[in-house]
Amino acid sequence: MQAYQFSILGLSFDIVGAFLVAVEAIKLENLRSLRDQVLKPVHRYTLSPRINWVDEAGRRVGRPQPSVPADRYPGMFMGLHYVAGLVVVIAANEWAGGYVYRLLMRGGLWALDRPWYVTVLLALGFVWLGVIAGLWMLGELVHVAATRAVQACIRVLDFVDARTPDGTVGVIGFVLLLIGFLLQMYGSYLGGHRVAV
Repeated sequence: MQAYQFSILGLSFDIVGAFLVAVEAIKLENLRSLRDQVLKPVHRYTLSPRINWVDEAGRRVGRPQPSVPADRYPGMFMGLHYVAGLVVVIAANEWAGGYVYRLLMRGGLWALDRPWYVTVLLALGFVWLGVIAGLWMLGELVHVAATRAVQACIRVLDFVDARTPDGTVGVIGFVLLLIGFLLQMYGSYLGGHRVAV
C-alpha cells in the first residue's frame, strides 16, 4: 500500500471511531429516532414491496401484507429501476472515459454493415436484452444495494443502542480511533521517508 492509502484508511477508522465515541453526545434517543422514524420506514415502505401469495383460484394465501407505495404504483416502482440502471450505465461510461459509449457506437456501426435482417435481429436483441432486461437488472442491483445499506445501518444502530449503556461502544470507538491514528502516522512516515530518499 502507498502512503496516502494508509492515511485514507486511517481517516476511515477515525470517522467510525469518532462516531462511536460521540454517541453519548449525539444522545441515544436521537439515534433511536433516526433508526425508528427514518431508516425502518424507508426500508419497510419504499425499498421492500410486499408479496401477497395467491392460490390457483386467485384467493390470497396467508396473512395479508400491508399495502406499500410499490404495490399502489408498480409502474413507477419498475420505472425507477430503469432510471437507476441508466444512471449506472452513465456513471460507468464516465468512469471508463467514454468506453461504453464508444463500444455501443462500434457495435451499432458493425451491425449496420450486415444484411438488413441481421441488423433487425441484432437491434431487437439489443433492445430486449440490453435496454429492457439489462437496464432493469442494473436497477435491481442498485435497489438491492440500497436495501442492504439501509439494513446494515439499522443493524449498526441496533448494536449501538444495545451496547452504549455498558460502555462497549465507547471502548470500540476509542480502539478504532487509535488504529486510525496509527495508520495515519505510518502513512505520514512512509510519505516523509520517500521524500527524504
